Amino acid sequence: MASTAAAIDQAANPKSVDESLWWDSFVNLIDELENASDLSEIPSSLVKKLKSNHVWFLDTVSLFKPPNKKSKTALDCNQINVGSNKLIVRPELKDVALQVSHCLDLDEVQSYIIVERTVERENVSDDFKTQELIHLVLLQYYIERQCLLKCTRQIIMHSSYMGNSEPTESDAIKDEVSKLISDGLERKLLNVLQDLLSSKPPEHMEVDLASLWAEETLIEDNLVLDILFLAYYESFCTCNSENWKSLCSIYKGMLLGSYNFAKLAISVEARNSLYHSKVQLLLILIETLDLENLLQMVHDQVPFRQGHFVFSLIDIQEIDGVISSFNATETEEAGPLILSWAVFLCLVSSLPEKQENSVLAEVDHVGYVSQAFEAAPLNYLLEILHNDLLKDSDGPVAGYRSVMRTFISAFIAAFEISLQLEDDTLNSILDVLCGIYRGEESLCVQFWDKGSFIDGPVRCLLCTLEGEFPFRIVETVRFLSALCEGSWPAECVYNFLDKSV
Repeated sequence: MASTAAAIDQAANPKSVDESLWWDSFVNLIDELENASDLSEIPSSLVKKLKSNHVWFLDTVSLFKPPNKKSKTALDCNQINVGSNKLIVRPELKDVALQVSHCLDLDEVQSYIIVERTVERENVSDDFKTQELIHLVLLQYYIERQCLLKCTRQIIMHSSYMGNSEPTESDAIKDEVSKLISDGLERKLLNVLQDLLSSKPPEHMEVDLASLWAEETLIEDNLVLDILFLAYYESFCTCNSENWKSLCSIYKGMLLGSYNFAKLAISVEARNSLYHSKVQLLLILIETLDLENLLQMVHDQVPFRQGHFVFSLIDIQEIDGVISSFNATETEEAGPLILSWAVFLCLVSSLPEKQENSVLAEVDHVGYVSQAFEAAPLNYLLEILHNDLLKDSDGPVAGYRSVMRTFISAFIAAFEISLQLEDDTLNSILDVLCGIYRGEESLCVQFWDKGSFIDGPVRCLLCTLEGEFPFRIVETVRFLSALCEGSWPAECVYNFLDKSV
C-alpha cells in the first residue's frame, strides 16, 4: 500500500529536470534565419532567439544527452518541468519515448520531447502503430540535429555577408558569431567531428536503421565541416598547427577507411556524403595553409619572420612529418594535399632572408610534386568541380571554388608555370581554372581586377597564352569563355580580345 501511495504521489507531483535538456525546434528556427537573410534588419524576436540558443549553437549536437536515470524516473510523473517549460506526460507517448531512448541512446526526457513534437508535426492519430511512429521520430530527431547545425552555419554565413555594414539590429548576428568564436566554437566543432567519426550505431538499433544512422551521421559531418570551413575562410578564427595536424589525421583516416560509419556507407546517399566530407576536409586543409597570405608575402617581399603567419618553422617541420606519411599512389585523394604542401614549402623558401629558413632546406618540395603528380591531382580537382554534389550543395560553394583558385594560382607562382609544360599538364591546369571561374561572377570580377594579387599568376598565364597568338588560340578562347560571367567581366573579355586581335 505504501509503495502504491508513493507511486500515486510521484505521478501527481511535477518533477523538475535540468533545463539544458530543453530546446526549441531548430526546424522552425532555420526557416526564420534563412528568411531573415533577405532582410536589411533582423527582427527583434529573432535576435532574442539567437541569444537564448547561444549554448546550443556553440555545443551543437553534443547537447543531445545519453540516457539518464533521473530523466527516466521523471517520465513516471504526470508533469515534468524542464526549466520554465512544462511537459504533460501522456502514458502512450511515454512508452514510445522509452523505446526511442533505447534505440537512439538518447536522454529519456529529450526522447519524450521529440516524440511529442513528431506527433504534433505529423498529426499522428491516436491509434498509431508504435513501430511506424518510432521510425518517424527517428527521422525527426536527425532533422532536428541537422537543422541545429544549419542554424550555426547560417549565422556565420549571414555575418560574413554583412561585412562592415552600418550598425543595426543585425549586429546581433555579428555579436553572436564573435561570442561563438571567443567561447571556443572551433575546438568544440573539432570535438564533435571526432565524436561523429568515431561513433557507432547504438547497440539496440535494428540493422535496417543502422544504414539510416550512417547516412544521417555523414550529413552531420558535412554540416560540421561547412561550419569549420566558413570559420577559417571568413577569418573568424585561424587554424593553429595542432588543429591542422588533427584535421590532417582525420583526413588520412577517411582516406584509409578507418572510421566505423564508412563501413556502413552502403547507400548511394551515404557514399555521396562520404565523398563530400573528404572534399570538404581537403579544401579546409588547403585553405588553412594560408597560401593567400604567402602569395602576398612573396609579392611584397616580406621575410618569414616579419609576416603574420600562424605556423612557426618548428610547426612546419612537424606538419611535414605528417604529410610525409601520406602515399599518393595508394590514395589518389592525397595528391592535391601533397601538392599544396609542396607549393607551401616552395613559397616559404622563396621569401627574402632565406638563411632564416635554412631549417627547411632539407625538405624536398620537388619530390613532393613528383609524388603528388603520380596521383594526378589536377584530375581529382577537376572531378570535384564537375561533381554534382558541390554544385547542388547549399553550403559555401563559392568559398570552396575560391580556395581552389588560390591553390592553382599559388601553384603557378611557386613553380613558374609557363607554356613549356607538356600539353597535357597545361590543358589540365586550364581545365581546372575554367571549372573554377565558370559561372562564378565574383571570382571573374576578382580576376579582371588588376589589384587582386591572388589572381596575378593566373593573369600572367593568360597573357602568356595571348603572346603565343595565333598558336594556342583554342586554349585562350576557352579560358576567356570561363572568365566572362557578369557584365563587367564580359566587357573585360571583349576588350582583351579587341586588344589582342
